[in-house]
Amino acid sequence: MVSVCIDMMFPHLDFYDRIDAVKACGIDTVEFWKWSNKDIKRIKDSGVKVSIFNIDSADEQLSYDLSRGILNSGRAEDFLKALEESIPVYRELGASAMIVLIGEHAPYNEENVYKCLTAALPLLEKHDVNLIVEPLNNIDRVGYSMPYAAPVFELLRKINSPRIKMLYDIYHQNMMGDFSMEDIRENIKYIGHFHVADAPGRHEPGTGKVDYVSILKEISRLDYNGYVGLEYRATKPDDKTLGFLKEAGYLV
Repeated sequence: MVSVCIDMMFPHLDFYDRIDAVKACGIDTVEFWKWSNKDIKRIKDSGVKVSIFNIDSADEQLSYDLSRGILNSGRAEDFLKALEESIPVYRELGASAMIVLIGEHAPYNEENVYKCLTAALPLLEKHDVNLIVEPLNNIDRVGYSMPYAAPVFELLRKINSPRIKMLYDIYHQNMMGDFSMEDIRENIKYIGHFHVADAPGRHEPGTGKVDYVSILKEISRLDYNGYVGLEYRATKPDDKTLGFLKEAGYLV
């Protein structure tokens, strides 16, 4: 399954017109970042599916803090407040997961991250909600507390809940020299979503050094039924950048 990040792609169009542009490509699912600055009813009424979006809050300061990540600082109370605010949006849109970021400008604190995520488990179970934790490279996001996949997989093994998995962004892991198909195979049960962009540059596959056709074919052979999300800045019209999906068998 494929989804398109409409905060990043089709940037020449009005935000809500991007939904129709995605549909015109033969893709029926979108994803986005914050919900607090979106017209959720308009997205729902468009008839498009929504895969993922970020945990967010109507409180502007908390919304900003969440976009930088609050788990690493152990802000469990704020995290749960934002989760409770975000769950109605999740349910209204029928999303598959919500993204949560770890934090920045401090050494990785596994104890704090574990505390926040396990505190969320009762709410996740009660409302049938899934979270995906995302490492970001610390080149684009200077100071990000945990840019590597292995410690996140280790944390997820400790939490041991199908409600909390990892967003494996192939671009971010390549930027860190951390991409490993072997790691993906060994930890596929802990991956809830993939993101795609070539590296370097964060443009469409084929502009950098990542062999996405081979990677996506390999992922399709694994026990994985989640989404592959497109999150790149195209160097040409976005609808002309999807050849790699067709070659890998993800798009007709």
